[in-house]
Amino acid sequence: MLSELVEALASDGGRLSLLSRRASQAFGESGFDCDYHDQQAFAAALTAAVERSGPVDLAIAWFHTLKIAAPRLLAEQVQGRLFQVLGSATADPAHPDRLERAAAVAADLADCRLRQVVLGFKVADGASRWLTNAEIWRGVLDAVVSDRPLTIIGQVEPWSARP
Repeated sequence: MLSELVEALASDGGRLSLLSRRASQAFGESGFDCDYHDQQAFAAALTAAVERSGPVDLAIAWFHTLKIAAPRLLAEQVQGRLFQVLGSATADPAHPDRLERAAAVAADLADCRLRQVVLGFKVADGASRWLTNAEIWRGVLDAVVSDRPLTIIGQVEPWSARP
């Protein structure tokens, strides 16, 4: 879903390292294969990426769960901004603590400036739908450029309109 974002960031000429299950297939030497559920594999891939590309001054991370070690391991390596992409459930008014709990990955890390990006939904003509891949990557890119502490892509209210 974020491959277009990677291409947009790469066009600026910066150093990129990508970590995912099949990153090397899609991104060659910039890709580091790992499963973020495997703490040792993720840590090894992250270490290799830092050794190859240098300190992490911008990270964009979309972990589908925060109940693993990977988000904290990444935050510990960031010496700049970490954009944490979060699903719409983070905005559920029945669970107002979710955004704060998600922010805990960067707690007590002076070098890591956390930014949060919440993915919402769209309502048009009386029907709701989830965001498209293009809306997601463009929204995340806008969040990086604008550098706000919190960005909501689409809408999360009214919650009852969620698809």
